[in-house]
Amino acid sequence: MRNRNRIVAALLPVVVSIHAFAEEGDITGHSDAQYHLDKVVVESSALQDTLFNSAQSVSVMSGIDIDEKARNNLGDTLAAEPGITSSSFGPGAGRPVIRGIGGDRIRILENGVGTLDISNVSPDHAVTVESTLVDRIEVVRGPASLLYGTSAVGGVVNVFDNRIAEKMIDKPIAGTAEIRGESVDRTRAGVLSLDAPAGPLVFHFDGFARRSDDYDIPGFARTAQQRRDNEIEYSEPRGEVPFSSTESDNITLGTSYIFEKGALGSGFLGAAVSEYNTNYGVPNGEPDISVDAKRRRVDVRGGIRETGGFIESATTRMGIVDYDHTEFEGAEAGTMFRQNGLDGRIDVTHKEISSVRGAWGVQLQDSSFEAVGEEAFQPLTDTTTYSIFGLEELLVTDTLTLQLGGRYDWNSATTDGFEGGADDNFDVDLNTFSQSGGAVWDFVPDYALALSVAHTERAPTGQELFANGPHVATGAFEIGDTELGIERSLGTDLTLRKKEGTVRGFVGAFYNRFWDYISLNPTGQEEDDLPVYAFEAVNADFFGFESQVAMFLVDRPGEEFSFDIQPDYVWAQDRDNDDSLPRITPFRLKLGTTYYNKDLLRARLEVQQVFAQNRTAEFETSTDGYTMVNLFLSKEIGENLEIFVRGTNLLSEKARNHVSFIKDVAPLPGASAMAGVRVRF
Repeated sequence: MRNRNRIVAALLPVVVSIHAFAEEGDITGHSDAQYHLDKVVVESSALQDTLFNSAQSVSVMSGIDIDEKARNNLGDTLAAEPGITSSSFGPGAGRPVIRGIGGDRIRILENGVGTLDISNVSPDHAVTVESTLVDRIEVVRGPASLLYGTSAVGGVVNVFDNRIAEKMIDKPIAGTAEIRGESVDRTRAGVLSLDAPAGPLVFHFDGFARRSDDYDIPGFARTAQQRRDNEIEYSEPRGEVPFSSTESDNITLGTSYIFEKGALGSGFLGAAVSEYNTNYGVPNGEPDISVDAKRRRVDVRGGIRETGGFIESATTRMGIVDYDHTEFEGAEAGTMFRQNGLDGRIDVTHKEISSVRGAWGVQLQDSSFEAVGEEAFQPLTDTTTYSIFGLEELLVTDTLTLQLGGRYDWNSATTDGFEGGADDNFDVDLNTFSQSGGAVWDFVPDYALALSVAHTERAPTGQELFANGPHVATGAFEIGDTELGIERSLGTDLTLRKKEGTVRGFVGAFYNRFWDYISLNPTGQEEDDLPVYAFEAVNADFFGFESQVAMFLVDRPGEEFSFDIQPDYVWAQDRDNDDSLPRITPFRLKLGTTYYNKDLLRARLEVQQVFAQNRTAEFETSTDGYTMVNLFLSKEIGENLEIFVRGTNLLSEKARNHVSFIKDVAPLPGASAMAGVRVRF
């Protein structure tokens, strides 16, 4: 405790000196992407805005950021970003939670279309994205349903890779090979990615494999209250979290046809096929629970640009997925989950007319989900959504831009119910209409004030409508409600940005007001020795702030020295009775310093203080605060070789993530060292 307080005290006076956006300077160094606000284009934006002039709050992670932060799952990879944490169901499963909102309200995409796994159904289900294989991750915080559908009311995580090339490469072969290992769970991982041109074609191959054992922790896995009140059938876990090992691998083949500018402009058309496999432990306090999941995916993507006509560019994307996983109790197969799905969309942008530019599109999402077995909590459900959307932007003056958009969705969810059950033949059809408005005002040079307001509507999921069974992962018997209607919200974001100077970054605040927010609430009853939780519509408020500001003491070509500060906070409650909502992130403060010299190394030291969370929902336990100290070092050797080392939780703090369903039985990993080597060619 004394050591960590000294570290915080040593860094705090320096970083708190970043008290205003006042200093001036040049951006010429090796600064991270989030501080190059006017240079980073947001691919998730229909109009290709930069971070500086985006009406919405966006974070971009690429390059060295991914190297530094990549973990075993997507949620943990993003957990240190402003306003984001992870659902943390062990190393094998972790989904991003944005501003206290998770599950089906966060849309996870691969190159603009859904992952089509079932990670939105339960926190113990893995997101089928491998962080070490991606080129770029974009996070749109706050309502983004306008472009990506009703399940994006809380935000969007868009993962980009190069499996379908959009431009010709200028080498006979290009690629990356990497190996890494980590001490806390004995991780062994390898990655290989290759691209090769052949005439107008570009061929792609990538693959990865990773193995890890049960991870180490300081002290007991279960809290003192758990050890006192709940007996277990195996030895009290201490020093490691049992049943937390993982095995994952993936292989992808892709090809793309690149055509030069002609009658229809320039563009590409390509396809990729991939298979993702993972087998991971579920450390929920029950003995020897594991998940074996497989995803087979086909992607087709094509686009034209520089057409010279009214249609400036057009892109079509489609993903088709066959997913299944089986939950095991020891060697015995239990519940099986299956989902087949398709997500396809067409986006078109038109040329600027009288200072107005815009984008329009259509989208189809179709899936069939089934759970089979004694613990199946949802019957076979078919869900289909047809959508049309548009966004127009007006440049009012050189310093003021306005945006206005809308989206209409036709949603249908049908089920025949459980076999032999009384509840069957349900067909729920709900249409939703969402609108958004935004403004970006460059009120003085290098500064921008961005305002985004969105009214969104979300149709209930099949789980919220039709669930009726035990869900052991969450420790609940879940009951849906076929009478649930449309969930509505009004979200507001206000962000101040500074793009140039010694001090730059952003500070922002948000407020999201929900009507008929669908929440899983305890009823006080029991079924199958599990507490009964029912999906109910309540009125809820989410509000808070987040910031990411850096001060660059040295910022020139080939060298950088900077300090940064990143606080964020969420307050969420049921507006009807003023009760707190469950699993809400507490106040967090991250302080960091980065040094980069092209001829020497890149070094980053950061301290993250996560405060206690005592605002809890009924039957929810509070969580103590903790301090994480992390270190990252990388060294470039020549133009093609890089070695890197990462130290995580160096003080070996006992840390429990309040957002996690399993926080009382599975704390976060203890002190760890990771090392890796990467070759680019």
